[in-house]
Formats: sequence, structure tokens, C-alpha cells
Amino acid sequence: MDTSPSPAPSSADCSNDNDYTYKVEALVIVAVVGMFLLHVLGSLRRLSSNNLLHTIVMGVNTLSFPLVGYTLGTMKKSGWYYYDFPLWAVFLVLLLGSTDSLTACRLSDIDNWKSIYVNQVFKGFVLLFVIWLFSDHLLHQHLLFSILAVVVIKGYVRIASMRMVSKSYIGENVKAIIQYMKKDNKLEPFNPVTMEGYKYMVAGEKYCCKGDYGMKQVATVEQIWQCKGRLLVLERKDLCLSMALSKMLNLRFAGFKLSEADLGKTHDFVFKGLLAGNNAYQRVFRVIEQELVFVHDLYYTRYSYLYQKGRYFILCLPLIMIALCMWLTSEQIMHIHHYQRVTISITVVLAFLEAYQLYLYIASGWFKVALILSYISTPFFQRSGCFLEMIMGLLLSLKAFSPWKARLGQYCLLQELGRQSRFKNFLHYATLRLVDKAKKGRNSVKLSENVKKAVVDSLLGSNGHLTNGVRSLKKNRVHDHLSWACDATGTDGAVTRTIVVWHIATTLCEHLDKQAKEDDVKTASTLSKYCMHLLAFAPNLLPDHSCISQSILDESIDEASKLLKGANKDKNIKGKNKKTESRCEVLMEICPHDCVAGETRLVAQGVHLARQLIGNIQDSKMRWEVLSDFWAEMMLYVSPSDDARVHLEVLARGGEFITHLWVLLTHGGVLNRPHTEPKNRPATPTFACLALFWLGGGRQRSSKANRADIALGSMEKIVKIALKIKEAMQTVKQNEKECRDIQRCVARVSDSIGPLASK
Repeated sequence: MDTSPSPAPSSADCSNDNDYTYKVEALVIVAVVGMFLLHVLGSLRRLSSNNLLHTIVMGVNTLSFPLVGYTLGTMKKSGWYYYDFPLWAVFLVLLLGSTDSLTACRLSDIDNWKSIYVNQVFKGFVLLFVIWLFSDHLLHQHLLFSILAVVVIKGYVRIASMRMVSKSYIGENVKAIIQYMKKDNKLEPFNPVTMEGYKYMVAGEKYCCKGDYGMKQVATVEQIWQCKGRLLVLERKDLCLSMALSKMLNLRFAGFKLSEADLGKTHDFVFKGLLAGNNAYQRVFRVIEQELVFVHDLYYTRYSYLYQKGRYFILCLPLIMIALCMWLTSEQIMHIHHYQRVTISITVVLAFLEAYQLYLYIASGWFKVALILSYISTPFFQRSGCFLEMIMGLLLSLKAFSPWKARLGQYCLLQELGRQSRFKNFLHYATLRLVDKAKKGRNSVKLSENVKKAVVDSLLGSNGHLTNGVRSLKKNRVHDHLSWACDATGTDGAVTRTIVVWHIATTLCEHLDKQAKEDDVKTASTLSKYCMHLLAFAPNLLPDHSCISQSILDESIDEASKLLKGANKDKNIKGKNKKTESRCEVLMEICPHDCVAGETRLVAQGVHLARQLIGNIQDSKMRWEVLSDFWAEMMLYVSPSDDARVHLEVLARGGEFITHLWVLLTHGGVLNRPHTEPKNRPATPTFACLALFWLGGGRQRSSKANRADIALGSMEKIVKIALKIKEAMQTVKQNEKECRDIQRCVARVSDSIGPLASK
């Protein structure tokens, strides 16, 4: 084989061609760096919510198409026909095939698969043109076309993976699961502990349409639990359970209803199965974390597509690519030229990246489930002392990354008050709002075991009947005093208002309660700040409309700023609001009458709630138990949602704890929170106004002798009607005219009650 170095440029070659050649070399190196970033950082996306990491991955993925196109065009313009140009061109197109752990950066990219397909085809034609252009000087033709074949397959697999989960195709892909689940919903004896009767599908969708014979080929959770092999410890069985649950969860992402949600079997699966036993909270979150990994991989990687084509098919492409790269390196290593050094470096880097991808897959849940299914279906592997069983055990013990970052975002309203990033705000307006406005206060803490346990205990206590904190208050016997702070009006923004009020109260108690122990405070404080983090940075995950939530949050920030600013003018407390603890002291000193009448003052309500908590519950430990129980119940209450795609989008950016709770409730059959009817509103506000007019103004025409009797007989009625009108004002506040009429009537009654009461 001819391995002579590329010919040196003659003196007749112009300097412009020299510039083109060095430019090509630089661009190829940039492309290789881009591939390295996609392989390494792409596999870390689901583990981190770091904006820099996601920006780099998205930037490299977006710029790959213009980079490849420009570099191929520059090669075509070069006057020096280097032997390595065709090989570099093939490596460039490999960048378009992306990596096994990354096919799309955003959910919207998946539905844009046709555009990506057209771009790849166009770049493929340009690549063929470059190869034809340098056809007289090709070296290692067999290796070149072998690598090209692998590159083409990788590109096709990327497009096929995206098409499989796009909106137009996802319905077709879940039909088999829908049909299977309908058959599984037959009333049969079941046991959520031994998984008897739970025939959730782990693998075998392609057999569902082949009648009874095909149904026997379907691998189910029940079969896995019945296997007595030594390798199948509970953790590995749970891995297969996660795979089965991910298939069921995908029905919600595809827009289908879960027909089994109303079954007692579904309820018991979570409440008497996953949540049974000691330390159940550890197991249930382990199952859900791995389930969401499978869901993430289904939509954002090519693992699922390759797995469906063959359990071990995915191993072939990396192994072939590694072998070809090493072969090419050995061919060129004997005759090293400057440009061949670049080629050797590129092939070594690519071989390393393919080996890295191979290890990631072998250590992933997909490969482990494939091994477990082979282990179950082949009794020979289950023999004691079998060498293959030992190899399987070794492979099943491999680990790469944790399933999830396990961190909770934290945002404290009083702590972040007044913090702004002027530079980023300047960019927001300078780029015509292309850059988002600055949002300070994005912190995070590790998800503790105590938080998990508190949420699971709250779920078990509710048995799936969710409330907005009322149940926890009743359990702790403080409902009569504190239930007013749980907004049950059923109006838009009710959940947001409740979160803000209780967050303010929790923050005040945290910084002013000197007797509290850190362990008692941590659970309530963490969940409180996490709910505020969702309000500030992910309002789409909460029940209220994101615009309403954002508006209420902004109003609360303005209210807190005004209260602290006004208090700062008092020389006695001047300078106290520079730190969070000082701000809390300032707010606690503010008189409730400082609030403007008729306005919804959530911060003031939070201060009042904090005073009640501190004043009415003397035992510090009991006080924090009340707060912890409330926030655990509130986390469950806000988790149900019909917008499954929002949770799917979050998975690509590190995930959220609320998504895990949403999945847990889904598998327990809790798909919606209880519907809260708005408080009774008078059918016609004018009728209430007339009643008040009669009781107030009409009474003034009575004789003095009758006034006292009327007052005594009607006082209770007046108070009751006034309370009803106050409630009605909250529900009809959208209609300003009606509110003004009611306010005038209430004022008129108040004027008439005063003299009557004194007499």
C-alpha cells in the first residue's frame, strides 16, 4: 500500500492556497474540539442545570452545520491536493452525526428533524464532491470508505431517533403499549409486594401484534420478580421496573390518558408496594430516578432506537469505529508528515471518544436491562459457578454517572431583595431582549434524606387525597388558627399566594427563632425556598398560570421593598435591613395597620402568620414540625399536572424534584389535584347591596325607640352579611365597578353600626 507523504507545494503555488490549507487545518481541529465537547458535556446535561454547560453544548451543536459546510467549501478552494483532505472531510461530517448521548438539545429540535435531515443530506453531497475532487490522490481508500459507511449509519441513526419521538410519530410508537395495557387491566389477583399480577411490559413491543404466541414473548415485571437467580437482587429488579414504568409514563408524554389510573391495583402498587417497608423513600426515589433516565434517553439520545433494533446492536458501531481508527493510525505512523500528524491526532482522539461512548453505554441501564433479560431467558446463565454469570455480574456492577444531580434550587425572597445584575440587564435591552433579564438568587442545596422522608410520609398520610396544607394543620391541631393562610378561594393565583405567605413566615421563623435546631429547621426551610425557586425560575411547573405567578411574585417583591424602605426612614431601626436577619427584624416590628386597606399584602400576611406561629406554638420543635409537614404536603399538592411536555423539557436541563413527585403520583393514579370551587359568591352583587342599604340606610328612618331593638336584632345579621360581602369582594375583584359599589355599601353599614352599637 502506498503510504508516501503528501507532496510538498511547488514554488509555483500561490500564497493564497497556503492560507487556505492552514485555514482547513485550523477548522478541522476546531471541529474535533467540538466533537470532544459534545461527547463529554453532552452526557452530563441531565446531571447539571449549569447554564454555561448547556450554552456550550447548544452552541457547538448549532454551529456544527455551518462549520462543516464552510470547511468543506474551503477544502474545495484549496489548490494543494493533500491526501488527507478527504479523510478530514469524513471526520467533519461525523460531527453532524452528533454523539450517542446527544441527538437533540431541546424538545423543539426533535420536531425539526426534517430540517436536520435535509442539512445532513446536503453536507453529504458536498462530502462526495470533495472526495471526487481529490480522487486522484486518495490513500487508504478501503479505510476511508469504511469510516464513511459508519459515519452515514450514525447520521441515519440520529435522524431515526429524533423521528421516532417526534409529535407526528410518537403516537404510532406507543400503540403497542396502549393495546397491551388494555389487556393487562383485566381484573386478576395482584400483590404489590411480590409483584404478582403486575404484568408491566419491560421489553417485547414488537410481539404484541402477533396474538397469544407473541404475548408470551413479552418480558414483564412479574416474570422478573419470579426469577430466583443470584444476580437478581432487588436493586437490579427495580432497574427493570424503571424500564417498564418509563414505557407507561411515555403514554402521558404522547398525550394519551392512563386507563389504569383509576384501578385499585395502580393505587396499591405505590402505596402498598413501592412505599412499603422501612426506608421505602430511598427505594421509591431510586426507581423514579432511573425511570427518568430512560425517559431522557428516549427523547434526547439514540440509545432507545439502537436498543429496539437489537439489545446489543449498539455495541457494534463504537467497536467498529475504534478498530478503524486504530488501523488508520498504524498505517500512517510509519511515515509521519506534518499534516499526517494532524490526522493521527484526530484518529486517536476519535478512538478515545468512541471508547468513552462505549463505556457509557455498557454502564447504562439499557445495557444492564438487556443483560438481565438474557439472564432470565437463558437458564444456563443461572447455574451456580457459571463463568458467564460471573462476567454478567461484573458488567452489572459497572457505574458511570449518578442518575440525577439530586439538588434542589433555592430562592429566598427577603435574602435576594434588591440584588440585580446591571450588565445582564443592559444586554437584555441591547440585544433587543435576545438575552433574558438577570435573575439573581439561583442557588441549590443537596436533596437530603430528611426531605425525601418528609414528602413520602406526607403522601402515605394522605393516601393520595391531596390538600393545600390543610390536612397537615389538622393533624397538628393548629387548623383553627392557621387555616386562613391556605388560600382556598379556587381563583387564579391561589397556590402562588399561599406559597408566598408561608415562605415569608418560614423565613421569619428561621432567622428569628434562636432556640430551633438546624435539623428541625432544614426540611421546612429547604422546601420553602424550593417552592419559591419554582415560582422565580420555573413557574410553568406550578398549577397557576406562569404570568399570574410572575405578577404575584413581582408584587410581593415590590411590597417587601416598600415596607423595608419605609421602615428604614425610622432612625431607631435604620440600617437593619442590610442582611436577611435584620430585614426579618424590621418586618416583625412593622405594625399591621401600616398596610393599605383594600390591597392584597402577601408579605404583611406572612408577617402576621409568623407572629401566630411564634406566639401560639411555644415549643420550637413543634413549630418546625408544623412547618415541615405543611411544606411536604404543599410539594405534593402542586405536583400533579396535565402538561407533561413541560417536565420533559426540564429533563434536558438537569431535571427538577417536582418532576420526580409528578411521576410518583402518576404511577399511584393521582393525576389531578382535588378541584377547589371558588367560595360562594352572591348571584347578584346588587342584591347584597340592597340588603345592606335596607339594614343601614332604611333603619335611619325608624323612630329612636325602635332603633335599639332593630340594632340588637339585626347586629348579628349585619356582621354575617358584611363577612360574606368581604369574601365576595375577593372573588369579584376583577369587576372594579361592582367592588366600588360593595365598598360604598359596606362603608354605609359601618357608619350606621357605630351609633347603634354605642346606644
